[in-house]
Amino acid sequence: MMLDVMVKALEKSTADHVEMRHHKRENLTISIKDGKVDALNNGAVEGVCVRALVKGSWGFSSTTSLLEKDIVKALKDATTLAKASKKQKKRLARLAEVKPAEDKYVTPMKRDPRKADKEELVRLVLDTDGVVRDFSKAIVSDNVVLNVVDDDLSFVSSEGARLTQRIVRCFGSVLAVAREKGNVASAYETIGAQSGLEVLDETPLDASGRMAAERADKLVSAPVAPGGLFPVILENRVVGLLAHEAVGHCAEADLVHSGSFLANKMGKRVASPIVTIVDDGRQLGGFGTMKYDDEGVPTQKTVVIEKGVVKSFMHSRETALQFKVRPTGNARAWNFEFDPIIRMRNTYIEAGDQSVEELADGIKEGYFLKGSIGGQADLTGEFMFATQEAVLIKNGELQESLRGVTISGNAFEVLKQVDAVGKDFIMRTGLCGKEQVNYAGIGGPSLRTKVLMGGAPK
Repeated sequence: MMLDVMVKALEKSTADHVEMRHHKRENLTISIKDGKVDALNNGAVEGVCVRALVKGSWGFSSTTSLLEKDIVKALKDATTLAKASKKQKKRLARLAEVKPAEDKYVTPMKRDPRKADKEELVRLVLDTDGVVRDFSKAIVSDNVVLNVVDDDLSFVSSEGARLTQRIVRCFGSVLAVAREKGNVASAYETIGAQSGLEVLDETPLDASGRMAAERADKLVSAPVAPGGLFPVILENRVVGLLAHEAVGHCAEADLVHSGSFLANKMGKRVASPIVTIVDDGRQLGGFGTMKYDDEGVPTQKTVVIEKGVVKSFMHSRETALQFKVRPTGNARAWNFEFDPIIRMRNTYIEAGDQSVEELADGIKEGYFLKGSIGGQADLTGEFMFATQEAVLIKNGELQESLRGVTISGNAFEVLKQVDAVGKDFIMRTGLCGKEQVNYAGIGGPSLRTKVLMGGAPK
């Protein structure tokens, strides 16, 4: 067992503090594009990394060997690097105290993908591809992807932590492209969770395929929505992106320290009193859920903004000591080749109590913006996202669909103008790219607010 091998290697340490992580990742990817197999990969990567702290200076080393002697060599290399880099350090690293734990965690699941029939999964993806392509003659291209990522993690530290975790993520996506009379429209849908293959029963891939095909087919002949400042409903799929990209990154303590929008905002109002934003490491089924982070810190539910007021940031052990708070369990690494940095887990806006129809009832003329495609945001909270569909709202009634638009502005100004929160809460899958990629959950309910839409001149 790798835990025992690392514990033995740890006995050779001369550093002040040492963390060792073993990570084995098995990855199954099935991709069907336009009726043909585009990718069929089933592989694994595995290795061990060592992080050593010597007199306030970190050293890091990793190896793909699982032999004790090579792990000891990585330990010596990390210790040597820590000593060598000390003279270059402007600020010495110190860690908040954490009680070391001995524990195990396994993703709750009913259908373990290790026991799955791979041919059955390929058929599922092929069948979904058929649903999309057969939906309409306007559908000219599609891509259906199914992924299973199975992580085995072990962690030991010189403080006495001994942890193992198995984290399983099953997720898929469908892209549908329609063309008609020179117009092109695309639609994109995703499913997935930290879960076994039962997620494919709970949120069928072929249903997402049908939804994507229907939206692309509908929008290819639709006019473009107008540009301007409008009252809108932001669909729950869009809200999750806003919570993560435009707000969440501003609350990561390393970026707060660098001067993000939320620096010096602790205890101050930055959003509507009906908006609460959370980053939760224990969210059931959440794409970023883990019982312990990659520093061996227990994860928790961290309320970042409570009823519009800044309450907490996301921390590693190092930043927690700097800010004089307890660590929140947000230190995460992509795999054994990377050291942990502060990352979100599952970031979402909490649900309210109104239906979409009730949200629309308060809008005389505006839009229901549906389906996020992606976008960007910076540390001031300024963002620009693309939406797939804009449904016209007149006198509280949902009317015709228009092509999606870009939306932009400052996330905190948008959140200050939220006057109603929906009850249609969802969590979605995400892949965050801060320095090193990592899986994250994003979520929330639909919101009523005002936003600047960039579309056709009105």
